[in-house]
Amino acid sequence: MSNTDTMNRDLKSGFVFGFIERYSNLIVQFAVTMVLARFLTPSEFGVVATVMVIIFFFNLLGEMGLGPAIIYHKELTAKEIRGLFLICFVVGIALYFIFSAGSYLAVDFFNNDIYYGVMPLIGAMILFSVVSIVPETLLRREKRFSVVAIITLISALVSGAIACIMAYRGYGVYALVWKSIVYTGMRFVLVCVYAGWRNLIGKIALTGFKTVLGFSTYQFMFNFLNYFSRNSDKILISKFIGEAAVGLYDMAYRLMMLPIQNIAGIATAALQPVYSTFGQKEIAKSYNGLINKIFFLGFFVAIYIVLFSDKIIYVLYGPGWEQSSVILQCLTPFLIFQIVLATTGGIWQTLGQTRSLFYCGVFSSITSVSAISIGVYLGNLYLVALLLSVASILNFIQCFWLLHAKNENFRMGTLLKGMPATALLSIVILLVMFFAIYLMPSPFGFMSNKTLSNLCDMLVFGIVQLIVALVSGVIFKNESATFFAKILQKPLRKMKLISG
Repeated sequence: MSNTDTMNRDLKSGFVFGFIERYSNLIVQFAVTMVLARFLTPSEFGVVATVMVIIFFFNLLGEMGLGPAIIYHKELTAKEIRGLFLICFVVGIALYFIFSAGSYLAVDFFNNDIYYGVMPLIGAMILFSVVSIVPETLLRREKRFSVVAIITLISALVSGAIACIMAYRGYGVYALVWKSIVYTGMRFVLVCVYAGWRNLIGKIALTGFKTVLGFSTYQFMFNFLNYFSRNSDKILISKFIGEAAVGLYDMAYRLMMLPIQNIAGIATAALQPVYSTFGQKEIAKSYNGLINKIFFLGFFVAIYIVLFSDKIIYVLYGPGWEQSSVILQCLTPFLIFQIVLATTGGIWQTLGQTRSLFYCGVFSSITSVSAISIGVYLGNLYLVALLLSVASILNFIQCFWLLHAKNENFRMGTLLKGMPATALLSIVILLVMFFAIYLMPSPFGFMSNKTLSNLCDMLVFGIVQLIVALVSGVIFKNESATFFAKILQKPLRKMKLISG
């Protein structure tokens, strides 16, 4: 078997189990959120969203860029791996106590006593997340993607069920708190079991930390900057506009991030473990085809959101969240470019060029935080979303230009050559779907249940959009659309829906 065949096989395995991991979790989270949104208020969601911003920061401090560094440095010994696990454990405990003590500052800053009770509890997430870094990275380095998928699904099901029961019994914001604690706690136990306790506990050597330090330092600094560019919106909105506003914004932002996390995220999780064993020319050729397909998917999802944002919000969250649908529409350009940009981290890590990744993070932080600050200063959530979308386009251009400048095999014109054709095809799809929806009445308008009616509309018109996209892609000979059309041919033939 050739190197290319081996790489494609490993990527396929990573994508398939990454898909199962992400989308099984996505379905569970959707179902849980639909239940919780009917028992909890925007303010309660806003409190947890605000705390999660702080949690992510502490997780970032604890992660220290170790995950990608462990994958990159395959020469690490078993003793050095155990030493890194011990370091994570000590750091996790220290960060937990610091975070819990910070509840007094949070109460003063946000002027809300609820943080006294929430933060010492939900802080357990930090400990579980930090100590899970090494065992989970070992599983990914060994390409045991199926195991990670199973762990994710089990953790999501158990934590989601507990949260729904607690919300139904009137525990309010603490239903969300315990959902997070149980999820991270179960993941920690399961990844340790599957990675093998003998690989984590035993004789240690602390020299491994020095080995990974150069790689992980720039990775950590990038993560640090990326944290602020991704979360400054919630902090600023919560402080200057209000917790109800951040609840509305966060629900839309989380929905927008789902395709990014569950399309680009699938690819990104597999890229470094698979690409790290191959040459730059082979990587560049594979990555070129990958990002054009992801760009097509990004446009497809963005079109669907533009047309059905009001129905999506109503079905998922019920009445009272209407403002989130407009915010969701304003974020669609952000989705289109960010979904491709999100994959570049795996490439920089594979190439060992985390310094360049850090430079991209600096530029992204400046543009994103500036955009958010202007929107918050003007007190307009919609403007925050629109300006964030503009910033994502600038970040996209800068990152691919730097990749082009630093690596002769990653020519910008070659990597992005399929994107103009995909953009034009997407305009055609949008126009066809616009007239299909607005010239035809809803086939389910007779239903008295608005949630069910909207859901049926979304399913039917979603299938129509898929058919329009694939047929138009084949007619216009779009490479990405043709690729997905071929994937669907086999199951459709088995169901005898098409001949062939």
